[in-house]
Amino acid sequence: MAELRDSLVNTLIGAGSVVTGDLEVEGMLRIDGGLKGSARATGKVVVGSSGRVEASIRARSAIIGGLVRGDLYVTEGLRLLAGAIVLGNVFSSRLDAEEGAVIHGDIEVTGRPASAEIEIRRFIEAHGDGLRFLAAFGDDHGSPVLPAPVMAGAEEVPAGDSPLPAWEASVAPRD
Repeated sequence: MAELRDSLVNTLIGAGSVVTGDLEVEGMLRIDGGLKGSARATGKVVVGSSGRVEASIRARSAIIGGLVRGDLYVTEGLRLLAGAIVLGNVFSSRLDAEEGAVIHGDIEVTGRPASAEIEIRRFIEAHGDGLRFLAAFGDDHGSPVLPAPVMAGAEEVPAGDSPLPAWEASVAPRD
């Protein structure tokens, strides 16, 4: 059931802004700029088409329209819009992906929102990344340094050889 906190933007990272660090948001987070670090929200996370995220995200629900380079852990529903790119592992109870959305990583969709918290714990432990997301919301959850997502079939590309900005160009698919 949609709650009021999911319909009102509580925290906004606007286009042209870049935030570095670990965010914990009570309610909804919208990202139209850049985020490097991690994000945990009790409500919905929206990454707009201009959003560029180099962070793992944990939320109750999410809509992704831009680039996320990091793992996604969503307890209820995840929607990927056309043009969304996720370079990382994805866990959700429900997944809706429009044509043109891309995920490069392991995906687990359970169909069981009631047991999502337990299943996220198992998923995180199995994949070895995102251990900070095992802590309860609001707890001190460790270092702000985020490990890079594991991506089979990817190799490092010098930033100068890529049309992407330097912080987006560190991973490119192999031919």
